[in-house]
Amino acid sequence: MSKLLFNYSLNNLKAGAGVGKRFIKLSLFLIAVLGIADTIVIRNRSGSMDFGIVLPAVGGIAIILGLLFINTKHYKKNTKLYNRIGKLIGAMFSVWLVSFIIICVILVTSAISEKDQKVDCVIVLGAGLKGEKPTLVLVQRLNNTLNYIADHPETRVIVSGGQGMGEAITEAEGMKRYLVSNGMDENLILKEEKSTSTYENMIYSRELYERTFGKKLNRVMIITNDFHMFRSKILAGRAGLEAYGISSGTPWYIYPNVFLREYLAVFKSLLLDR
Repeated sequence: MSKLLFNYSLNNLKAGAGVGKRFIKLSLFLIAVLGIADTIVIRNRSGSMDFGIVLPAVGGIAIILGLLFINTKHYKKNTKLYNRIGKLIGAMFSVWLVSFIIICVILVTSAISEKDQKVDCVIVLGAGLKGEKPTLVLVQRLNNTLNYIADHPETRVIVSGGQGMGEAITEAEGMKRYLVSNGMDENLILKEEKSTSTYENMIYSRELYERTFGKKLNRVMIITNDFHMFRSKILAGRAGLEAYGISSGTPWYIYPNVFLREYLAVFKSLLLDR
């Protein structure tokens, strides 16, 4: 009788473990599909492609390949070895996840708007064009610029951004057109059209201002999105600027993508942008 009970309990445990494994595999598969779908949807809506957009699809494809691999004969012959590798990957992912959360908290808490500050110049950072039109993220930056200039009508504005893939004109030209079409005096606007990074935005904008007006640029108002403000201020400081900021909001559905991109960009800027 006791043997029967033991076997019954053991079979139930095995059945439960099998159900648990199937649930984990199904969950991972759904996460993979969502990652791939995220990349496709955000790519189509934004008209651009960067690490933050492509990484969910890369992760999704990696998960699907992993699920397929664990059903192969090669995996089943070397289960112990691959389980150890899996544990190592899991530990590395946990470390990455903790660091990612820490960086995201820093980004969010740094997005403080300082719209009451008076400055020498406003620097609006580019965020991509779809052909000749600003992306939704860039439109939000430009609308914040219009609001600031309405309260500080004599302040000069530098629109900063070169021409990237899929852009018919420079970001600076696209930004200027938007601002002028919404009532800003074009004589207040300077175009910085060479930059391809945030650090170059700061360096080239400072040089343009000083070359145009023959005086040193000190206090600047950076207008960018909330997730980008932390890094922008650090790089402005490295360029010799006293930086304040106005943070634009970000569409909720792209937060995962922009945080992934900015996570990598923070480390790149801290190590390389000098």
